[in-house]
Amino acid sequence: MTGPASGPANEHSDGPVHGQGRGDPPHTVDTDAEPALAGSAEAASAPPEGFWARWRRRLRRLVPIPKTPLGVLALVGGVLVIGAIGTLGGVEVVHYSEGASFCTTCHTMEPQKKAYEAGVHQDVACGECHVEPGVLGFVKAKLAGTRELYALVTNTYPTPIPAIEHDALPTTEQTCEKCHPLSQIAKDGQPTKLITRASFSRDEKNTRNDLAVLIRPAQAGTAEEVSMHWHVLQDVTYTSTDEHQQTIDSVEFRDSRTGQLVQYIAEGAVRQSSNADADIARLKATGSTRAMDCLACHNRVGHDIPSVDKAVDQAMASGAISPTLPYIKRNAITLLNRKYTTDEDGEAAIGNLAQLYAADYPAVAKDKAKEIAAASKAIAGIYELVVTSEMNTRGGTYADNLGHQSSPGCFRCHDGAHYKVVEGQVTKETIPSTCNTCHTFPQGTATPASVPIGKRPADHVDPLFVFSHRNVAGGVKPAAETCGACHEASYCEDCHDSGAVKVDHYGMLYNHAQSVVKAGSKNACAVCHQPAYCSQCHKDPVLVQSNAKLSKGSG
Repeated sequence: MTGPASGPANEHSDGPVHGQGRGDPPHTVDTDAEPALAGSAEAASAPPEGFWARWRRRLRRLVPIPKTPLGVLALVGGVLVIGAIGTLGGVEVVHYSEGASFCTTCHTMEPQKKAYEAGVHQDVACGECHVEPGVLGFVKAKLAGTRELYALVTNTYPTPIPAIEHDALPTTEQTCEKCHPLSQIAKDGQPTKLITRASFSRDEKNTRNDLAVLIRPAQAGTAEEVSMHWHVLQDVTYTSTDEHQQTIDSVEFRDSRTGQLVQYIAEGAVRQSSNADADIARLKATGSTRAMDCLACHNRVGHDIPSVDKAVDQAMASGAISPTLPYIKRNAITLLNRKYTTDEDGEAAIGNLAQLYAADYPAVAKDKAKEIAAASKAIAGIYELVVTSEMNTRGGTYADNLGHQSSPGCFRCHDGAHYKVVEGQVTKETIPSTCNTCHTFPQGTATPASVPIGKRPADHVDPLFVFSHRNVAGGVKPAAETCGACHEASYCEDCHDSGAVKVDHYGMLYNHAQSVVKAGSKNACAVCHQPAYCSQCHKDPVLVQSNAKLSKGSG
């Protein structure tokens, strides 16, 4: 007979189960331990918590997820405030990092700092001219700054700090033309600017020479007249194998009237005059070709360190240095051009100016003690601006291409030795190089009168008019019915007193050395000619003085 233990009900009976003896205690099942064991198994099999998961968990602890609308609003507001503070702080940091107070922190920038603070752009932030707009420009600037910082820390920076390559700067459309648009400075008769300068000779009397020129404006009297800013109104390019572009090997532009490509090549760069195209191609392959823009001439506009000669002349003209002190121009130039180990040594030497006059001019030292003290102070001020001994910089360290008084400048192209190339053949035509190409003929007077800026008469265009005009003028004093209708007597005297007219130009063709000796000095030639003119035949330099001024007693 079947008992009650049989059947499905036996699955829950208290009797012994299979494998358990009658005398053994019954097995008990812990129902609470089963989930724990399952959880342990799952934990053992789960992957370890990742880095970002741990940070999310910690962030949830720090900033709990809001559960009410007010909490959500507070969280969003807090994020916006923090973002605004971060943004404004970042903008301020960027603004500060592009200013002079940050850029001139390092002592290596001391020469640039002094020139910047004394210049006309002292209110313009460094980044306005040195950093391209946008994020990419900012990153490029900071990478360049990091390299400079590394050189500073490792003491591997050069002295002097080389001038920055113009290709590394923003375009002039992004910098210069934002404040000086071409429509204002190069069109519609602009600019019309009178420039006067007083210079002093290095003789005992410090002979004063006044010079005045009027910058030739565009469209002055005729549509064919051009101004000095013609270069940026045309698509002019130039090629140079010199890293500082102080020697220009070729120039070309497309004539806006005819569309023809016009090319010029420097005399020294020609290898075969009948195949100049090959020379131009060689120059472009080995040198750098740049578009002529503002920086081609205004290369030191933000950090203009004046030449020693110009700075002393300005101080003497203003009265800071008294021209009544014998040889003060010569003495000042000597003190400023001398190389000193430290700036302190230079300041000490300048401070001994009184002792110098006491030894050479005792009476002057006694009677003009105040003037000597004032001159010493003015020379010390010039020294502080121009010279930084630690960085090996002084007047002339950085070439200034604006004008042609302290550096070749304009004469890099307008030297009379850049010849036009036509169909591969070098011709005799050169880039215009006469004084009146960009400005009026210099006048030796502080108050210039009757400055002619209109169209020149037909006979004046003749290249030989400089020699044949005496047939018209009849004398140095121009008659009212001839030259006097446009020119004052001082206009003629400038050249006639310079020594240039003493040169026998007819005899020079066969024996120009003798002609120069008779004229008294090679500087007479330098009134009209540049060194490149002589180097067409002479290997060694002939004209040492390149920018001779039309001045009496210049020698």
